[in-house]
Amino acid sequence: MNRKNYLSVVACMKNEAPNLAEWLEFHKLVGVDHFYLYDNESDDNSKEILEPYIEAGEVSYFFTDMDQCQFACYYNALTAFRDQSAWMAFIDLDEFLFSPEGDLTENLKEFEALAPGIAVNEVFFGSNGHLTRPEGLVIENYTKRQKELDKHIKSICQPQFTLCPANNPHSFLYGAGGAITENNEVCQGPFTEKHSSEKFRIHHYYVKSFEEYEVKLTRGRADVPRRDPNFRYTTGLGRRLEESFEESNEVEDTILVKYADEIKERLGEKN
Repeated sequence: MNRKNYLSVVACMKNEAPNLAEWLEFHKLVGVDHFYLYDNESDDNSKEILEPYIEAGEVSYFFTDMDQCQFACYYNALTAFRDQSAWMAFIDLDEFLFSPEGDLTENLKEFEALAPGIAVNEVFFGSNGHLTRPEGLVIENYTKRQKELDKHIKSICQPQFTLCPANNPHSFLYGAGGAITENNEVCQGPFTEKHSSEKFRIHHYYVKSFEEYEVKLTRGRADVPRRDPNFRYTTGLGRRLEESFEESNEVEDTILVKYADEIKERLGEKN
């Protein structure tokens, strides 16, 4: 099949303007060809930031006010654009996908005949002690991560073999077979049995500064209905702003800082 793109990213977004351009440029650097972005009622200047990428044909943009939109948006991308990409990565705007060893797209080519999906482990990063959002890039400002690496995953899928999300934003259902890890181990849900992230890794900047995390906890979610008590992270899930601010700051990890200069140069060209 002659596809337009090799690797695309599918994401739901809401009020992500401060770090949106960095996220796009980073993923372009590591080999992403296209982005399917579903805007869940943003009221900041995200659309304005996206305009040059939309005009360049790098971003397909969709605005939605649909309740619990994430699963429907994922399904739309899988079905409406199934023939446009060899692989689709389903991640969030605070997640940075890359390959610590080698080239991301070259590593994906090794898995084309092995499985319809790859379960990619996440590495969670903390606040670095920032009370307010600092100037500069996320990958430079947040360099402290958890010591005990997490078993959560996000998925990179071959859309031609993928049916739909598996009732969560992490794993998917496939026409035949299932997702595997980078070590060729079966992964049937949103967690792996052990963490491994040498070929594929996601850095998850889930906290950032105290100020930014407070906003995140109160803005609502895209994977549960608005009527659900868990719609806002401040109710029902037991997350505490002060506790989260202190977590995941045990280990210094600067592996992504090497991309900073080129990202800054690219952002300068667009400003």
